[in-house]
Amino acid sequence: MTREKFEEIYRRHYPAMYRLARTILYDADDSKDVVSEIFSRLLRGEIVPQTDRIEGFLMTSVRNRCRDVLRHKNVRESVEKLFSAEMMRNQNKPVNDDDRLERLMLFVEAEFPPLSQQIFRLRFIREMTYEEVAEAVGVSRVTVYNHLSQSLQRIKEHFETAK
Repeated sequence: MTREKFEEIYRRHYPAMYRLARTILYDADDSKDVVSEIFSRLLRGEIVPQTDRIEGFLMTSVRNRCRDVLRHKNVRESVEKLFSAEMMRNQNKPVNDDDRLERLMLFVEAEFPPLSQQIFRLRFIREMTYEEVAEAVGVSRVTVYNHLSQSLQRIKEHFETAK
């Protein structure tokens, strides 16, 4: 794709893409990130839309990426709720964030298989997206999602029983 063609697509479609992302995410910065990521992938040639259907392709890409962002936020909120619930149960003994993180990571290292450990660290410690984790580990996004879902369930069960 030529630079001129890319710039024309950018100027023409950016406002609508941003509005859609903003409508879904309710966050200006996240919305800008989503649209920028899509244009970045387009520029690098990672995605190649049909020229006669580019608007639909770009809008679908925004919607799908917004879903990924929301899924990430939901997983992060779940982990934060688990930590908060644990903190509330242990009010009598002071526990700081470093201690809780250390206990969590010790549990992950002791109980998770190596691939699950690696996915967990990349996703939550390095804060990589599902797609970035999948690419780094060499698995699909679905595999990343499945590992994280199972990991969060095991963490939840462990810390709920360890009252």
